[in-house]
Amino acid sequence: MISLASFNRKQRVSLEERYLLVRQLAVLQRAGVPLLSSLHALREQVSASALELVLAQVCQDLADGKTFSQALARHPATFNAVFLGLIRVGEAGGLLEEVLKQLSQLLEWEIDLRNRLREALQYPLIVLLTLSLALTILLVFVLPRFAEMFRSFKIELPLQTRLLIALGGFVSKYGWLCVLLLIAAIIGIWRYIRTESGRLRWHTWKLKLPILGPVFMQIAISRFARITASLNHSGVPILETLALTSESVNNKAIGKTLNRVCAKVQGGATLAGALKTEPLFSAVVVQMVSTGEETGRVDELLQSLSEYYDQQVAYAVRKLVTYLEPLLLLFVGAGVLVMASAVFVPMWDLVKIFKH
Repeated sequence: MISLASFNRKQRVSLEERYLLVRQLAVLQRAGVPLLSSLHALREQVSASALELVLAQVCQDLADGKTFSQALARHPATFNAVFLGLIRVGEAGGLLEEVLKQLSQLLEWEIDLRNRLREALQYPLIVLLTLSLALTILLVFVLPRFAEMFRSFKIELPLQTRLLIALGGFVSKYGWLCVLLLIAAIIGIWRYIRTESGRLRWHTWKLKLPILGPVFMQIAISRFARITASLNHSGVPILETLALTSESVNNKAIGKTLNRVCAKVQGGATLAGALKTEPLFSAVVVQMVSTGEETGRVDELLQSLSEYYDQQVAYAVRKLVTYLEPLLLLFVGAGVLVMASAVFVPMWDLVKIFKH
């Protein structure tokens, strides 16, 4: 039997793999294939992967008499709280095919969101990395050779050349130490962020960033609305829905706010009334939830709210890229100008010496 320890040593299951698993499992359930047979068939399709180890353990647990949700709960790194909550509701109500469809839509939305953000950040990162690499090569390998030649002819170097030569000497001498300090700082920050207080502080700071903060906020509200709509549509009680959503918004600060909302709802307040007391949620969110509660269409209106915020995120990302492109061009142009002038201005003086 495959142990959980052997899985933990393997690569984790990706979001795309989970989406394909849920999508295919929903199709097999719709076709009337027994659950255990479906999982065995899907396991054969993903051989020699981390997902195969998970499915093997799940199949073994089902054969031992555990429920599907109990078997999945043994793999929290692969199946989060919302996933398990929906599966548990589907089992209790005989709606496994329906909740699998809901899960596939959630995972598909998550994949689409990640891809859009990755595409938006890819261009700036490539430009910055390329410029950094070019500057490093110039400082460490090119300028020192030119500096020796300029000194041999006793040419007075301009300020930018002297600064770059000094910077290149520092990088050549202490570059390894800077790299080690940077790695140590990254590891220290990463470990701090993984603590409860560190993660809360990090997530709070992210929401306060000048440009990206509103984007992070819109993503979190969209995730809250979509997950709440899916859970409510599947018949999950509101208190359990809020508890599961607070664990799945991927932001501890917003999760803490949702816990306060959950406590107020437990005390007798309506969901809209509880949300209204929290400054985090805009008037649009409160109004949509209030209308949904009055008309009995909370899940439908929350789904519309999520789509509205998705559009806002897409617009904000496009706007960010539009602003970044000219800024990056100016930054690259300034970098090229400084590097070129640092080399060619002394070269021009050198040419004058040869002419004389």
